[in-house]
Amino acid sequence: MPLARVPARSRILSWAFVLALAARWSFVVFVPQPTGQGSRKSQAASVALEVLRQSRESSLQKPACPVTGLADSLAKSPGQTGGLAALVAAALGAAGYFNLGTHLVEHHASLGEDLFLSSIVAVTIYCLYEMSTMHMSCRHLEARIHTTCNAVAAVLSLWGLAVERVTRDSPGLAWALLVPGFYLLSNFTMTKLMKQYKGPKAYKHLFELGQSFTLSFQGIHFLAWSSVYPELYWCSLPFWYWSLKKLVETVTSMFFLLEAPQAEDAAAVARHKDRRSASSWGGFGLDVDVMTLGFVLVNFAAALADNAYMGTYTLRGPDGFFEVSRSLAEASDGAGWGSDHLRMALVKPAVGSLVVSMAVFLGTLVSRERLSMAVGVPVSVLLSSLGPWLVFFWHRLVDPSEPWLPELMGASWGPGP
Repeated sequence: MPLARVPARSRILSWAFVLALAARWSFVVFVPQPTGQGSRKSQAASVALEVLRQSRESSLQKPACPVTGLADSLAKSPGQTGGLAALVAAALGAAGYFNLGTHLVEHHASLGEDLFLSSIVAVTIYCLYEMSTMHMSCRHLEARIHTTCNAVAAVLSLWGLAVERVTRDSPGLAWALLVPGFYLLSNFTMTKLMKQYKGPKAYKHLFELGQSFTLSFQGIHFLAWSSVYPELYWCSLPFWYWSLKKLVETVTSMFFLLEAPQAEDAAAVARHKDRRSASSWGGFGLDVDVMTLGFVLVNFAAALADNAYMGTYTLRGPDGFFEVSRSLAEASDGAGWGSDHLRMALVKPAVGSLVVSMAVFLGTLVSRERLSMAVGVPVSVLLSSLGPWLVFFWHRLVDPSEPWLPELMGASWGPGP
């Protein structure tokens, strides 16, 4: 949903907060290594993470340079220079340690992956720009919380994507907790905006379906991170509600199209018909045509797959669910940075949430006539229908030898932890 036209000072503060978050995670530590008996990670998960991080210490080492030495000297004297020195040390250390071009080349896997991720980044940047410039009639605090959280969640998701692609590593625990927090806040504060929506009810059902997909992905996010912190198993279970809800909504949306529109909705559909002649996509989602039917079926298949995924996880628990993925991480060297599946699973739900939320926002731009149907509708349809599938099998774009669904393999079946 669009950002409100707020006073300049508020907008500056909001974007400063977003940029500060991005800068903060540029220097954040990654998931901590186990420190002994008191570690909260299971032994199996600790071994897996240790294997996943071996390449970072071995492949990213660089000779010392004056900039890095200055950063080290500043970091060793916090008492003399204060907190600012620590920040400067982190920035200088990153400048001496991190070379974007080198890492992009070293960690290149396939042209397909780069095209897919570049498309996501380009669409997200465009949507963030539109959010910052678009006027929103609803001035309620809830609406402002929604739009701000949506923007921050998008930036956090982009950060997770960048960490995976550039360093072939995973973000830290702070990132893992903030991502679902902002997505939950963003989706739970849509009430006021949805009440002001005056378009066809069929499109409102699509908005609600996108919301259910995004919320259910937060459960899969906790599911993925339970490979590191098994206690998160219990955090994923409440999201069964939205996992089942999206399955029901894909069916009810089709039945809704088969029914004749009610009087109040017929007027909204009639107003929308004026735009149909301008584009072959103008009737998408309003009639039972080939494109709409294909869209519904693809989303129904995705909902079935997600529920099968959640069901298998609920029965097997983290240890059994990630059994094969851990074995791959311990036995495979992949493209030089180890098996991709277990590590990439930590960022996939955030990227999937980003894809769906940006698809929903593109629909908003089309309904507000800020984006043409010929561009907005097909891009939104591709993002929301095929995007999550590509994210789901992202590891295959990196290493085609990886199994499609290692979580469904293995012999360990039983209750959770």
